[in-house]
Amino acid sequence: MNHLRFVSLLLVVPMEKHAVMALVRPPSHGLPTRIGAAQRSDVTSAALSLNPHESFVGHGNDQPHEAGTMRGRWARAFHRDASQKARSSGSNSTLFPKRQSIRKSPLPAITPLLFVMLRKIAIGSSPAWAATTSTAVSTSSASWTLRKVASSIFQSIRHPTKETFRKLTLSIMGILLVLNVVEGIAASKRQRIDPTSEWGRYADKPAARGMALSLLLLKLLPYALLPNILEKIHGKIDPTTQSEKYLSSQPHKLRQHAGEMFANGLLRLGPLYIKIGQILSCRENLFPPEWIAAMEKLQDRVPAKSGAEAWNLAYEACPGGKARFHSLFSDFDDVPLAAASLGQVHRARLRSSGVAVAIKVQRARLRDIYDKDLKLMKSIAKAVDSLGGKAGQVGGVQQSWQDIFKDAETILYREIDYRDEADNAVRFAEDFGLGFGGVAVESTARGVDGNVLPSASEWLRSPYTYRELSSEKFLVMEYVPSIKISSNAKLDEAGVTVEDREYLAEALAHSYLRQFCVNKFFSTDPHPGNLGIEVFEDGRPPRLVFYDFGQACSLSEDQAGGILEVIESIVDSDAKKSVSAFKRMGVLKDGADLAKVEAKCQSNYDTGKLKVKKRKKRKSARYNTDSQSAAVNGSGENTIDLNPGDAPLELAANSKKVTPEVKDSEVMEYFTLQSEYAFVARALSQMDGVGKGLDPDFDFISAAAPYLVEIKGTRRYLVDEARKRLKFVYDPDDGMLAKELSLFKSLGFEPKKYKREGTKLK
Repeated sequence: MNHLRFVSLLLVVPMEKHAVMALVRPPSHGLPTRIGAAQRSDVTSAALSLNPHESFVGHGNDQPHEAGTMRGRWARAFHRDASQKARSSGSNSTLFPKRQSIRKSPLPAITPLLFVMLRKIAIGSSPAWAATTSTAVSTSSASWTLRKVASSIFQSIRHPTKETFRKLTLSIMGILLVLNVVEGIAASKRQRIDPTSEWGRYADKPAARGMALSLLLLKLLPYALLPNILEKIHGKIDPTTQSEKYLSSQPHKLRQHAGEMFANGLLRLGPLYIKIGQILSCRENLFPPEWIAAMEKLQDRVPAKSGAEAWNLAYEACPGGKARFHSLFSDFDDVPLAAASLGQVHRARLRSSGVAVAIKVQRARLRDIYDKDLKLMKSIAKAVDSLGGKAGQVGGVQQSWQDIFKDAETILYREIDYRDEADNAVRFAEDFGLGFGGVAVESTARGVDGNVLPSASEWLRSPYTYRELSSEKFLVMEYVPSIKISSNAKLDEAGVTVEDREYLAEALAHSYLRQFCVNKFFSTDPHPGNLGIEVFEDGRPPRLVFYDFGQACSLSEDQAGGILEVIESIVDSDAKKSVSAFKRMGVLKDGADLAKVEAKCQSNYDTGKLKVKKRKKRKSARYNTDSQSAAVNGSGENTIDLNPGDAPLELAANSKKVTPEVKDSEVMEYFTLQSEYAFVARALSQMDGVGKGLDPDFDFISAAAPYLVEIKGTRRYLVDEARKRLKFVYDPDDGMLAKELSLFKSLGFEPKKYKREGTKLK
């Protein structure tokens, strides 16, 4: 018996007597009545209709009541009630007793209806109940009860009192409670069959979703607290050294159950909550491994439609309908390859060429769900901004939630228009020089020096997109099989080594360095469900595969250039350059204390909070070939191997200086975030989680640093490095040239004027 039925039974027991009395007692106007066989027969039939599981035997006036049966209890209660009324009325009996007021509360009349509904929930359906449904409450009793309810309510409205209002309010609340319970039970039954069945209802009724979310959090609370309590009492088991003991422990089982409950709860709430789960599944430092494992199914294993339902989705989404679908495709597999929050992917073939393709079809009612959910979230963002203070901060940085939400809304709506996703996929492939079948083509992206960047086809791939066959709800792509990037068991089976995984983690950082700094266009959603690994049998290194470009964001020239300068300043541990980069990015407020910001940056570099790790050397021969070197910068030259100990002399000297302690809160108030950086942060967050799954020592700056030479161009990079090492000469503030210029000015010489006059003399 579930919790709802248990609660219903608790409510049913004290209501049984009053419900039966109200159903069978005729209306009284003050004249005492005597119980006869007819009334007793009514009691018996009413009791039988309310509880078909009890046996009631008809008896006459002189037949004794059985003490242990429900029939006996109800009959004795009825006799006792009638006798008390007779005694009370007999003491003042007259031929014409005073007529009692018929202004009664509707509560006694509504109580039987509540009782019937609660008893149905508590006891459940049975053959006996089904057989007696039509006679559960006799027609006369039911109609009389309804008339009494209507009459009582009408009289209460005509002559209201505080007590009437109180009882009426309680009655209405009781009815609403019962209706919500019944509706929740029905929804729960539907969700056991299809967890996505209530998405539309939750969009139509946000209160229902709020109740479902509240119940989910209440259920999770004990499972979140108990494992820690048990570990404090019995001692914590290290899962790395005592894995078998930990897997059989109670804390592990509780966390595993909690993770499944949380993932299933997010799945039932709707597509936006699945997106939240996808982001959280990449943050291994926020949740226990059991929770992460449970939430990973939200990446590509959301329940999908198959069979006839899948065919219907494809027909509805395909431009031209069923006829055009069959004219274009053959061998359509109605069992999806993968399914996510917005759509599902099926394999098929093009009739014209026989090429295998992947068809992505959208789920039903998505736009309607987004319209209603995003309207609610927009109101929440506005309310948070109105609060001000810390409510309008992220990590201490002041920003506008409405601005962030506005851009998020644009991206989310574009995600459910597959024509935009097709455009994003084409641009991504062109930026990296990726053609059909993963072959190299000329890249459209250019480095800082203006030269065309090399194709990334040796270490990166994305499916070719058939833009002409796609529509708002229908996307056709090249079929590119791969191994999910987080599937360690399958990677082991495919022979992907530790060195291969480190190389792939570096390739992921390399790809985002190009996306942020030169492409000025990046995928905001690099969770494991959108990333795969293509393995070759000819000895080539494995290749990273990007899927799903529904969520993408563009950057301005200054935003992209500022990000590049920030990365370089971290590599060089140059606090002054960091501040200059922040100014270019536009993240510093007007009037910010730049000296304090610089001091904080220097403190982070001095204490090692921000540092670059030395690049790992790979022993495998396939990572030391000429082709691999050429893949880095297109010229056959090796990438740079950064060693933190090789910093310029001036920077090394500065790093030894003791900087004043500056608190984070003192500095963060000077920063403001543009909405684009919220998506940069999201991409970095998910990428960091994926990268650490491949290489536990992964961090974006260290992995991307060797490829700065590719981004800037070899000549530009070497010139900049020379300037860094000759900083004492070229520094615009403290360099020798700056000091000489200052000396000339102090002696009355103006360099610009002198140059102009010298030109005239010639």
